[in-house]
Amino acid sequence: MRRHYGQTKAARQAAWLAEFSDSLTTLHPRLSGRIEWDAALHYFYSGTTVADAVTQYCLARNIEET
Repeated sequence: MRRHYGQTKAARQAAWLAEFSDSLTTLHPRLSGRIEWDAALHYFYSGTTVADAVTQYCLARNIEET
């Protein structure tokens, strides 16, 4: 995770969640507005990369590739 001294924790979290949302809805547009944010926050707090988090999110919810 990139860190910048002028960036707050809240800003890093918001940026990560926005990237997660964009990546997930790009792969599965039907999930727009249906993201389980508690799960997304878990991946963020675990230090998981966005790409890995999207993969794990889809696997955990049996979301098939379109």
